[in-house]
Amino acid sequence: MDATRWRRWRRRVVIIGVTWAMAALTFGFIKDPTPKGLAVIVAIPASGLYTLALWATRRWWLPVLARRPVRNAILLGIFNAAVVETMFLIMEKVTGATGVAAHPNLIADLLITMPWYVPMVWTFVRVQNRQRFAAVTVLLLAGLYESGADGVLAMWLLPVVTGKMAPLNWEFFLLLPGVMFWGFIPVYSSFLLPPAWVLEACRPAVEPPPLPQTPPWRDALKPLLWLIAYAAIAVPIMMLGGGK
Repeated sequence: MDATRWRRWRRRVVIIGVTWAMAALTFGFIKDPTPKGLAVIVAIPASGLYTLALWATRRWWLPVLARRPVRNAILLGIFNAAVVETMFLIMEKVTGATGVAAHPNLIADLLITMPWYVPMVWTFVRVQNRQRFAAVTVLLLAGLYESGADGVLAMWLLPVVTGKMAPLNWEFFLLLPGVMFWGFIPVYSSFLLPPAWVLEACRPAVEPPPLPQTPPWRDALKPLLWLIAYAAIAVPIMMLGGGK
């Protein structure tokens, strides 16, 4: 399979996967309508629409940010993370749900989540500047990174250490790759994809990025290393704060 057909195949897989995840979440909400379920099925596509809005308006902001590509790509990803986190909290408040955002107070929420978002985005941008992953690969990484943070850490490790979930919860380990991974893609899409656009936009005007010194897959996993340090800090705080 040539490179073009491979990219098209992966693009179809991402579209089908995200569609499947949203259909599964919507069906789950119809079967068991809860405020949290409503907040989730609205906030996830809203996050994806925010990324699409950035793409639609890129001609106004992209040339400006491309003047200092690496720095501005990092700042853009961090800003988008704060926007999406705020979006989830707003949906939590509107629907009367609990446990959607990391904390019901916005400042506390950002104090909990940004110590993960900032180094994750910083590391990804530096990796992307070397590797220049295709857009579909960046979206898959978005799903992977949130699977580590909101999946493994928030939905498995935290309940396990608080005694609310058994370590071997087969339902979770089936849902994570089968549904949640694909639903996570729109959420983190604006954290990673717009910064990748900034780096790509500068390519004709600057020297090529340095040749990768490590395999692409190893570079791609580097942002997840921050979860080790983040877990040691965030888990005790989230346990005390009663967040998700």
